Amino acid sequence: MDAAIVHARDRACWDAFVSGHASGHILQSWEWGEIKAEGGWRPIRLVLHSQGHIQGAAQVLVRSLPFGFGRLAYVPKGPVIDWRDPQRRDEMIDALRRVAAEQRVIAVKVEPEILDGPVALDLHRAGLQASSPVQMRSSIWVDLTTSEEEMLARQKQKTRYNIRLAARRGVTVERGSSSDLDAWYEMYRTTAQRDAFTIHTLDYYRLVLATLEPRGMARLLLARHEGDLLAGIIVFCFGARAQYMYGASSNSKRNLMAPYLVQWEGMRWAKQQGAEIYDLWGIPDRLAEDEDLWGVYRHKRGYGGETVRYIGAFDLVHAPLRHLALERAGRPLAARLARLTINRAE
Repeated sequence: MDAAIVHARDRACWDAFVSGHASGHILQSWEWGEIKAEGGWRPIRLVLHSQGHIQGAAQVLVRSLPFGFGRLAYVPKGPVIDWRDPQRRDEMIDALRRVAAEQRVIAVKVEPEILDGPVALDLHRAGLQASSPVQMRSSIWVDLTTSEEEMLARQKQKTRYNIRLAARRGVTVERGSSSDLDAWYEMYRTTAQRDAFTIHTLDYYRLVLATLEPRGMARLLLARHEGDLLAGIIVFCFGARAQYMYGASSNSKRNLMAPYLVQWEGMRWAKQQGAEIYDLWGIPDRLAEDEDLWGVYRHKRGYGGETVRYIGAFDLVHAPLRHLALERAGRPLAARLARLTINRAE
């Protein structure tokens, strides 16, 4: 088996492999690489071939740090391989080492879409170092393979009640278009200020929708009541998995429970697309009421899903001294530069 750089003509084969793989994820899709390329990342797509078939894939995003400190590489939710196969794992790690040398990066950060378990020990043995994750390690997966009636029955009583209450009180959910993005973004900014999180620019979300929606990989859903925009979410769908990525809600008419209905419609859309899992995308690792994200967890657990924890992130270090400077608490500037750079790959 050998590793090779994939060229543009291989988009269909790439997406077919990633979307059909058990550890595939939309952040490893060809389209996500195009989105990040607009933001200054260079996507390098590696594949492992065997007898003309793809056996593994890794979309590596490469970017320079500010002030000439060096370059970083990041594999969001990848590589996509059978992690139970030590030969595949070792071949992929060797391919990433070659990329690190060719691109002269400080390190390659990998963050596979696999659940916590023995693979972590295998990565340590292969020479990778556990590192700070970019994506949240814990989430909730909602099973979409059952009927809608069964999905509702699994929900917490309050969640199910709020979904039905919103519908009874006249909240409607419809598909949004690019012309709706300005209004959604203003509401998203309000949500970010209220809940204290950072967001991208409007142009970023416009690019995301323009790239993914025509391919059936994303949908903007908006909840309204008597013409008032009350809530809106952007949902991704790629292969058997869907993800709730970005959500906004208004400060007005909160008693109508519009966020519950729009989330439910997101699940229904994903199910219609053929997704089997709806990833609610992030809850705190420590499930305690003093956690900042406890309210987020309390809301998301109401949809009746399974709490999962991912393996986390690991660094394949190429320049040990510079990597140490990024990791050490005594070098906060360098560490901050790394976080700012990597966080743009979300």
